Amino acid sequence: MTYFSRPQFSSAPRVARSVRHRLAMTALLLGSTTSLPALAASVATHGKPAAHPTATPVHHTAPVRMRRTPHHSTSPEDIQVVRSRTARFHSQAGTVNVMSGQELRELHVESPKEIAAFTPGVTAVNATSGSTPIFSIRGVGLDDYVGTNMGGIGIYLDGMFAPYPALYNGQMLDIENVIVEKGPQGFDMGRSTTGGSVNIESVKPSDKFGGYLDWGYSSYNTNTGKFAVNVPITKKIFNRTAFSYTKGDGWQHDLHTDKRYGAQDLLAIRNLTKFVIDDKSSLLLNIHYTRDRGTPMSPQDTDGDAVNGLADGTIGVGPNAYYNRVNVGSSRVGRKEDGGGVSVNYEHLFNFGVFSSSTGIDFYRRNTFDNYDGEAAQVADYHWDDTYIAQSHDMHLRTNIGKIFHLTVGIYESYDKIDGTYTSYRAFQFGVPQANLANHFSQQNLSTGVYVNTVTNITHNLDFIAAGRFSYDERGFHGGTRDVDGIFGGVPGANLSYLNTSHNYPRFTGRVGLRYQVVPGTYLYASISNGYKAGTYFAAPVSAPQALDYVKPENLIAYEVGVKSSLFKNRLSIEGSLFDYEYHNRQTLFVAEMPGNTTSLSLGPISRARTRGGELSSTLHNIVPNLDLRGSFAYLDAQAISAVNNIGGLPLLSNVTAHSALPFAPRFSWSAVARYGVDVNRYRVTLQASYTWKDNMLVALGDPNGKTNKISSMGLRMELSPKSSKWTAAVYVDNMLNKHGNTYSFTGSDNSRAQYLQTPRWVGVDLHYNF
Repeated sequence: MTYFSRPQFSSAPRVARSVRHRLAMTALLLGSTTSLPALAASVATHGKPAAHPTATPVHHTAPVRMRRTPHHSTSPEDIQVVRSRTARFHSQAGTVNVMSGQELRELHVESPKEIAAFTPGVTAVNATSGSTPIFSIRGVGLDDYVGTNMGGIGIYLDGMFAPYPALYNGQMLDIENVIVEKGPQGFDMGRSTTGGSVNIESVKPSDKFGGYLDWGYSSYNTNTGKFAVNVPITKKIFNRTAFSYTKGDGWQHDLHTDKRYGAQDLLAIRNLTKFVIDDKSSLLLNIHYTRDRGTPMSPQDTDGDAVNGLADGTIGVGPNAYYNRVNVGSSRVGRKEDGGGVSVNYEHLFNFGVFSSSTGIDFYRRNTFDNYDGEAAQVADYHWDDTYIAQSHDMHLRTNIGKIFHLTVGIYESYDKIDGTYTSYRAFQFGVPQANLANHFSQQNLSTGVYVNTVTNITHNLDFIAAGRFSYDERGFHGGTRDVDGIFGGVPGANLSYLNTSHNYPRFTGRVGLRYQVVPGTYLYASISNGYKAGTYFAAPVSAPQALDYVKPENLIAYEVGVKSSLFKNRLSIEGSLFDYEYHNRQTLFVAEMPGNTTSLSLGPISRARTRGGELSSTLHNIVPNLDLRGSFAYLDAQAISAVNNIGGLPLLSNVTAHSALPFAPRFSWSAVARYGVDVNRYRVTLQASYTWKDNMLVALGDPNGKTNKISSMGLRMELSPKSSKWTAAVYVDNMLNKHGNTYSFTGSDNSRAQYLQTPRWVGVDLHYNF
């Protein structure tokens, strides 16, 4: 893993009426932008400005690991592209962490949320059975467990914005690298975000035939098959198809029925076709599909029996249950999810820069039943039934004017819509066979933005950075919670809460900074930037109208200083930063008391909050022969400056005082990876050890049970391969010490405690063959 640095969207009538108007504005702006050929860019990716293509190359070089990857042979052109990209990350005035596809495979990273374990300052947890991971960077994200909300982190799949967690389910296949940018983004691509961005880039088609085959077998009868094949169809058309399928038994067992939960049945396919139009233009067509038929995990409810006056094991698992024991009973649990989409990326290289355009659309259908309360009785089981559509377009020009002024100018627009019904089954709680609350809704979001990013060389070693963005967001919501069986008011189907409204939000954001080259390969930088996250609605079934209401936009001002250094001929890299974030109206999850003597999670604002901290990461490559070391450390101090004791008049289960800790901000976290290789005759044996650790953290405010354990995991891996790297055989163990920390816990609707536990020890073998 190389720790260097780099690589958001309304159902109300008002939104619907404005879509055509906004798209017309977008087309007009795009037309005016494309008439500015002098503002073209000079890099061949969506990264930061680089030198003029005909000028002297960038004089800062970052460490590059020149080992053969399993996906394709390494040509001099490949090496130059990788070196150029890594150099750009290294010289960027901001913190960026990069993991290669090879490193993801070595660390057995199979889903986007697992990236967080090896990236400083990043957390990711599942707040439900798996399809709604919550991402946070430096404590900035969105604490919501409902699938309708997008966080303060921009997730991009091959440059296309994925606004909702469900859209990146299963897409971690055939990956080139994962790039995590920190701090407010949106000044050189995509959508404005407060916390940062995660860009997942797949391996692109090339003019060489080749590929690989993977097969793995691991704990709980889990089989994994993967392949990728690259085929040059003609001299100007190249195709790459990637496939991944994982199927395995669940690791959880029901106390009474011994049924398994947490089973995997995940299929993903991606086909990329590259059309070389001429020596300056190319087009990339991306078609992808995901299907998930796994069995959701169940949380454990540790005191539901005691709260309800029952013997341990009646509806819960009791306070001392074994880590893999759950109590689901006859509750319906299952997953049926399908998604797919298409995108087109066009690039044209001018002698003064490059023009890029990315357009895509994605669809996702989710029909999932969760035993969300962790109890065998229906206290708050959930049925997630929704359909997503998300479309986005980004185009930009990058150029280098006079070799001292680097300019990016671009425009972004996106539109997404969710139609769904989220149902909470509560028969046991109210003692009635059918006692259900259902939120039937439609939500639409429209987002547009125009951005400019500049880097000016003041002196040979000093650069001034200035960027600005104007954004317009419009979000609408139509729907609310229905008392399906008349439990609360005696009228079946009556609305307990209802909204039919929309809100819009125009916003200017910007960034200024300085970057100073101390010596070649070593930089100091400082920046001030601001970002925002649009207002949002809470779509879970809630019995009080206040819990459904609109939450105002979140604004953040970020101050950061840092250093990046590459030493000893790129064998040692060090990156460190200190930052200070100031929030206004931070959106966060609270536990509030609802009518009917129940509690519920809901979203609300903290008027003022602050996060301060620092990060340090380092890579040592071959300083000791055949040994690679890399590690990271992060510190966070995240506090609510303002006290909160209610949401729209609803009292919190536990008041939030000033200087209370914020959710998803562990005070300390660190990771370390060591790899050592030794030649034995014609073969090479490689040993790898990894360790990750994150401090405990809050997951919701006002909830005495909403706190995780300290989470740690040790992994070991041994590989055997011929020196040609034609094939690799490996055995591995993840979570070798078999830790069972709680990764997400909360107070249920009956005031009992439910928790999700980390995946137990996992032992496996995998075979990898290059062709």
